[in-house]
Amino acid sequence: MSKTLKINGATVVPVSNIRRIRPVTDDDRARITERYDQIEDAAKFQLQIEFADKSTKLTAESLDDLRGQGVALVNIGNETYVPAVNIKLAEPFTKEDAEKVKGKDYTLSHTFRSRVETSAGTLLSTATADQVITRREKAIESNAKPEGKQDGKKAAGPKAPAA
Repeated sequence: MSKTLKINGATVVPVSNIRRIRPVTDDDRARITERYDQIEDAAKFQLQIEFADKSTKLTAESLDDLRGQGVALVNIGNETYVPAVNIKLAEPFTKEDAEKVKGKDYTLSHTFRSRVETSAGTLLSTATADQVITRREKAIESNAKPEGKQDGKKAAGPKAPAA
C-alpha cells in the first residue's frame, strides 16, 4: 500500500491527507474554463482531489492510474472515492442527524445513510455503514494481492528450458 500519490507527473501528496476524490464532470470543466482563463484544456482533467484542509487539486490521472500506484480506493457513494486506509469508522446517519443538519441551514442534496470518519475528516455517504466497511476491507484485500496472483493461485512463472 502506497503512502504517497504522484499526480500530474511530479506532485507528490501524502495519501493520509486525501479527504475525497471525485471525477470531474462536464459541468465542472465548464466552470474551470470560465473561472481560470489560463487553463486552455480543461478536458484533460479526470479527477478532483480534496485534501483535509478542503483545498483541491485537479489531476489528469484516472482512478485506475491511482490504483496502479498502490492506492486502494473505496466508492462511498455518488462517485465519491476515499483511500481505504484513511477510513477509520462508519456509522449510521439517522433521520435525527439529518434534521439537526437541516436546522443549521444546510441542504442535503442526497439521502445519506452513513457518516464516514477518515484520517482527513468526516464525510457523509449514500452507502450504508456496513457497505462502506465491507468495501474498505475488499479494497485493502485486493490491493494487497501481489500482481499476477488471483484468488490464492500462484502466478505462472517462466518454464524451465528442456535439457
